[in-house]
Amino acid sequence: MKLLLVEDEQLIRKGILMKTDWQQYGINEVKHADNGRDAVHIAEQFRPDILLTDIRMPWMDGIEAARCIRKFCPKMRIIFMSGFSDKEYLKAAISLQAVHYVEKPIHPDELNEAVRNASIMVMNDQRADMGEEESIPLIKREIAALLFSPEYPSEKLARLLPLLGFQVPDAISCVCSVLKWHQPIDQPDHLLGELEDAAHQIDMDCFSILKDDHHLVIHLLIHSEQGFPFNDKLQRWIDDVLSRLPKSPGYHLAVGSKVNRMDQLYASYLSSVVYLQRGFYQPPNSVIRETSHSRKDGFFLDDDRSGAFALTLQQDGSHQAQAWLSKLMSDIQKRPDTLVSYTKGIYLQLYQTVQQIGKENGIPAFKQEMALGTYVERLYASQTLEELQLLLSGELDVLFDYLESRKGNSIIRLVTTYIERNYRNRQLSLTEISDYVGVTVPHLCSVFKEGTGMTIKHFLSEYRIDRAKELLANKELKLFDIALQVGYGDGEYFSKIFKKITNLQPSEYRKRIADV
Repeated sequence: MKLLLVEDEQLIRKGILMKTDWQQYGINEVKHADNGRDAVHIAEQFRPDILLTDIRMPWMDGIEAARCIRKFCPKMRIIFMSGFSDKEYLKAAISLQAVHYVEKPIHPDELNEAVRNASIMVMNDQRADMGEEESIPLIKREIAALLFSPEYPSEKLARLLPLLGFQVPDAISCVCSVLKWHQPIDQPDHLLGELEDAAHQIDMDCFSILKDDHHLVIHLLIHSEQGFPFNDKLQRWIDDVLSRLPKSPGYHLAVGSKVNRMDQLYASYLSSVVYLQRGFYQPPNSVIRETSHSRKDGFFLDDDRSGAFALTLQQDGSHQAQAWLSKLMSDIQKRPDTLVSYTKGIYLQLYQTVQQIGKENGIPAFKQEMALGTYVERLYASQTLEELQLLLSGELDVLFDYLESRKGNSIIRLVTTYIERNYRNRQLSLTEISDYVGVTVPHLCSVFKEGTGMTIKHFLSEYRIDRAKELLANKELKLFDIALQVGYGDGEYFSKIFKKITNLQPSEYRKRIADV
């Protein structure tokens, strides 16, 4: 259900938006405007079910705005607000069949009653338009939303449950579950249908609703435990649901504590939220239920342990660092009551240590300011401890790969690759190559000479002349153009280097391959 609030006084507008529990009235979308003219423009796209508007406003008053919007939203319900007891305005409100006229200063109870009445009218209109077959899912979604409200809405449920032929006994077995999807849910109605059908197969009542883009809330109830005890039925439902849910993109299903009355379902919902937090420390596609694990305290990373990680990075190798990280994950998993935000803070702290080591060693991947921002985005998007582990483990691999590249053949490979990609650049220098590799020029030259038996400049010259030989086979290309294409801006210097390496002038080499 959609509601458009129009109020030119900012404090009043914000107060209504913040203090009104829209969801309890079935209102899940709210937009606002500060004058009637803007309200009409917004309504053209938004198509509100309810208009809650002040009367006296600049540009266009609420009466005229309501008339304009009614032209394309004929079933919209209207609530007027005004601090003026103006008979003409009251007559206009009556002519537009307003649901309520709320006087300022606004009393919250009066406003809530007006919104409640308007929402009931909208729901009745929707049910009349849809017919019984389509209205039943709507009623079930509304009941599901009410069942995890902090204050048990007995009057509303007493009105809605009989519409489904549901009579609530004094004692009933029920539980609330929360399904967390690891990506925004694309087809929530299909997913809700699967969960409800699994319950129907074993004669359990089910009321479910999409809470947000990632979470579904499911209430399961039975009237009697004759035949199959509730826990047995619940396990059968879980098994059926797991067989229906796709393994990708991944999920966690938290099953709350069993309660004996519908008015206790909020407590079951709260317990499922707590259990869902523990799901962060379990693999994807897991079911989390009440456990008897003894460690209720959270994990704590002290200074000595974080200092040991920094020392491992500086003095030990990749294997030791990865082993340290695996031990950390194992220790955190043993304390699933650790706040997820604290755990993510640990992995951010450890990454900053890795980044600092990388900067101190002049590694390009860790010099970029954007590197931290990218890591943080991926860290806070992680849905499990395993994802955090893989994320930081990958950063360790980057660090040690670069450190390894400074040894022997790895440096040679980086130099030759860079020259192969950039030999056409006439300004290519040892400094540029050393910045790419991440070592000083003297160290770069020493390692390359020791490994290849030639200097980097000599390798560059030979590589350029080899490419020039290929181009000389094309008679259409002038010698000067060939020189430019292989990184020489001076034709005479090119010829001099060519003769030094091949013992032939470029023109002689071209004639020789033409004769062949």
